[in-house]
Amino acid sequence: MGLGLGIDAGGTATRWRLADATGQCVAQGSVAPLTGHLFSAAAEERARQIVLDMAQAVLETGRPLGIVAGITGLTRETPAEATMRAMFAETFELSPDRVFVAEDMWIAYLAYFALGEGILVYSGTGSIGYYLSEDKQVIRVGGRGNLIDDGGSGFWIAREALKAVLRAEEESPGEGWTSILGTCLARALGGTDWNVVRSFVYGGDRGKIGSLARAVGEAASADDGTALRILREAGEELARLANALIKRLGARPVALVGGSARLHPVISSAFRKKLVAPVEFIATDLDAALTAARLAATLNRA
Repeated sequence: MGLGLGIDAGGTATRWRLADATGQCVAQGSVAPLTGHLFSAAAEERARQIVLDMAQAVLETGRPLGIVAGITGLTRETPAEATMRAMFAETFELSPDRVFVAEDMWIAYLAYFALGEGILVYSGTGSIGYYLSEDKQVIRVGGRGNLIDDGGSGFWIAREALKAVLRAEEESPGEGWTSILGTCLARALGGTDWNVVRSFVYGGDRGKIGSLARAVGEAASADDGTALRILREAGEELARLANALIKRLGARPVALVGGSARLHPVISSAFRKKLVAPVEFIATDLDAALTAARLAATLNRA
């Protein structure tokens, strides 16, 4: 049975799917976040261990004959791409021509659109606006990481929420953490003491911080005004990405995707209101890892 392995590596987890020649998913799972930021020997070793962990789980079902991987932070035609491709080929005992590695948005785009068809706006741990042309040229806006921007992302939402609660606490001690938003964040953080908060924020990575966005969504669902404001602003930030691409490319269908875009309906509502052109709006969740697996299965027949 020819199997294709599809991988969708984001900031919070690396999801994999194994599909057969008919495109049906026969196994799935997730491992730790895998990134294309291979800027040190330690980063390469960590990536190698994550790939090994994945292989151990995948091979319980069967050996893939092709791999398609979308990996956050990876840029095509760079040393990191070659390193990652070689890592997958070696681990799964495949010829390198049976392994296709690209940035995660490449795979996500193909899950929603044919080449050149639409505009993808993604909000997960990070955020980006993305267009893949008919000749496979990429136009992106945003996606520069949390140190510079990533407006409307899970990281951004979490940071804005923490900032709001901590500032309220400074101005009126006891009121920040006792708000609905403060209570939801405290539960996710494991406490309200500054040492607890500091350890969570500065002792983890961007994915761990971004996971706090779920607490903001929870607070918004309980009608916390501050949480609703932050999520509304997140939707507006994400619309800015779409509008930048609409200005450059013209009006075309827009898909708003990613876990952070699904935290509360106010995000997509604010997003749609801010779009500068009346375009088809897509908010359906599709499985990018399964798309990748189906593409990988076609490598078997190449």
